[in-house]
Amino acid sequence: MGSADLAGRIDTVEHRMDSMELRWDESFAVLRTQILQSDCETREAILATLRGEVAGEFSAMRTEVAEKFSAMRTEVAGEFSAMRTEVAGEFSMQRAHFETALANGQDETRRYMKVLYEDILSRIALLGEGRPSSS
Repeated sequence: MGSADLAGRIDTVEHRMDSMELRWDESFAVLRTQILQSDCETREAILATLRGEVAGEFSAMRTEVAEKFSAMRTEVAGEFSAMRTEVAGEFSMQRAHFETALANGQDETRRYMKVLYEDILSRIALLGEGRPSSS
C-alpha cells in the first residue's frame, strides 16, 4: 500500500465521517424536535387532564357549597320564623298585660273622679247652706 493510497483512503474515511456527522446532526435535530414536540403534547395532555380534574372538583365544590348554603338558608329561615312567633307571642302577652293595667287604671281613675265629684257636690251644697266646708 502506498502513501497515496493511504492518503486517499484517509480522505475517503474523513469524507464519510463528515457525511455521517452531518447526517447524525440532522437526525439528532429531528429527534430533538420530535422529543420537544412529544414533551409539548404530553404537557398539553397533562394540562388538559388537570384542567378537567380541576373543573370537576370546582363543580363538585360549587354544588356542595350551594347545597350547604341552601340548607343553612332553610335553617335560618326556620329559626327566624320561630323567633318571629316567639316575639309575637311576647308582644301579645305584654299587650294583654298593658291593656289590663290600663283598664284597671281607668277604673281607679273613674272611682277617684267619682269621689272628687261627690266631694265637690257636697262642698257646693254646704256653701249653698252657708256653712263652711270641713276641709
